[in-house]
Amino acid sequence: MRKFILAFLVVVLIVMLGVTYVLKQFQQTADLSYSKLQSVQSTVVYDKNDRKIDELYKTVPRQNVSSNEIPDYVKMAFVATEDRRFYKHFGIDLQGIGRALFKNIVTMSKAEGASTITQQLARNLYLSSDKTIKRKVDEMFLSLGLERQFTKDQILELYLNQIYFGSGVYGIGAASQLYFNKPVSDLTVGEAALLAGLPKAPSTYSPSNSTEKATARRNVVLKLMHDQNVINDTQYQQALNERVVKPSIPVKKPNSNQAFIDYVINEAAQQYGVSADDLYKGGYAIYTDLDPNLQESINNSVANHMFRDDDINSKVEVGISAVNPKTGGISAMYGGRSYERNGLNRATSGYQLGSAIKPLAVYGPALETGDYAPTSLLSDERQDFGGGYSPKNAEGEYQKHVTMREALTRSLNVPAVWLLKQIGIDTSAKFMEKAGLPLEDDDKSKLGLALGGTTTTFSPLQLAQGYTTFANKGVMTKPYAIRKIEMRDGEVKKPDIQTERVMSEENADTMTSMLQDVIEKSYGTGVNARSSRDAAGKTGTTNDVKDAWFVGYTDDAVVSIHAGFDNANSTQTTKYLSGGGGQDPATLFSSIMNNW
Repeated sequence: MRKFILAFLVVVLIVMLGVTYVLKQFQQTADLSYSKLQSVQSTVVYDKNDRKIDELYKTVPRQNVSSNEIPDYVKMAFVATEDRRFYKHFGIDLQGIGRALFKNIVTMSKAEGASTITQQLARNLYLSSDKTIKRKVDEMFLSLGLERQFTKDQILELYLNQIYFGSGVYGIGAASQLYFNKPVSDLTVGEAALLAGLPKAPSTYSPSNSTEKATARRNVVLKLMHDQNVINDTQYQQALNERVVKPSIPVKKPNSNQAFIDYVINEAAQQYGVSADDLYKGGYAIYTDLDPNLQESINNSVANHMFRDDDINSKVEVGISAVNPKTGGISAMYGGRSYERNGLNRATSGYQLGSAIKPLAVYGPALETGDYAPTSLLSDERQDFGGGYSPKNAEGEYQKHVTMREALTRSLNVPAVWLLKQIGIDTSAKFMEKAGLPLEDDDKSKLGLALGGTTTTFSPLQLAQGYTTFANKGVMTKPYAIRKIEMRDGEVKKPDIQTERVMSEENADTMTSMLQDVIEKSYGTGVNARSSRDAAGKTGTTNDVKDAWFVGYTDDAVVSIHAGFDNANSTQTTKYLSGGGGQDPATLFSSIMNNW
């Protein structure tokens, strides 16, 4: 009796779980708004003022078409090809499943599937294309929900506006314009058949890739339409005689904010699970903190700057990231002078920091110990710090002692290394990690850390993140690109803004005061960064001037600038700049601030 009761309870539990699962699938479809899905357009990216900065498509933007704009023979071309019993089944075609199973068993293959148009729509709206049993079961129950929620004509309309037609276009409206340069209402029978043949294998059957394969596939669809009495003999013969022409596929012009747009696409995938393919299908709205005026100022400043180290074979590359220190929102991003050509984003690529690391690795943590202040005297005598490590000041000049403020303003090397030794590398490493710049283990035992001579490399975006600590009263704010993203179903998702108190507000203000001297004092290394705005900042230069930096900030933005040659090819002779961070990067910062 006890075994019977136990078995009964197990069965009840399984049934309850099954009912819960089915209800969950139905709830997803019940939450859908037909008008919302009907109006799906290309994904749009907005700036901080909620103004459109880009629309995501590859060749032609989405153009949704209502059911009454689609001729019956166009609709039936898809029904005849994809789901001939569409108007008879309830979302799942049991006859089709039986027919497919029989054929696959006879041929000993998985050549034939049995997905209905409703199932394909469910997959496009909710699921991946993974061929798993769970996905297939989910697809079936979602299809039942869609059939309960919408009419057949509504489902067909949504399907035609969702599917991929190859060559970077989604939806029949965009496909009609791309391949035939006409609205859907003007499609011929032959053109309708060609489009209906594409979803099976868009790349294979696209006329942009092969007019022969496109013609053969179109003819297969025409025969299906003829056999199912969608078209008569005359229409059939006329359509067969239509010539398939290879279309001219337009290439979308890169956006002036392209590096930022690409970063947004990557963040959508990493933080919100929305892949690039999903975004290009359309239906999302992405809101960012991009400052269009700052971005334009950066673009123009780089474009108008004369780089003295450019030559006929290579040119100086630039990566720039700008972050709002209060919110963490990325205000602007510049991927490189040749970003449109090679797609390498120098704003997120890693480099050695040189002296730009000093406030984070030395002076910031020293202030936090409570043992040092801007007036503290630091050793500035040429000396061996152990193991033969004897760094030099850039100008080759030394004083017996120098204040912390002057050491930072002049970016002297010896005092920085001496002070790092006093406070300990462990103290420095912990400060940097809290500021968002963690070090590799190999760098946690070398005094060269004080001068940015690290194995660890950091991007302009990471450096901007670190300097939000000073600009934001001691609190580091982790950067993000997406302020909010509106999903296809209307759900709004926002970032989990990450902050960390790295240093006291008083010490952050002290650091800002010293970094203002870097720009304002006549002997400051960042004098070329002076502008109409009150700013603080730091130069950075690595050995032989392979990398040059300037990172500066106001209350509203931290702007991190790296300049240098790519030297991406290992067989290429390494190229160096003729001037450090106080030259091109500092001058660019000045221009950016003046024109913002």
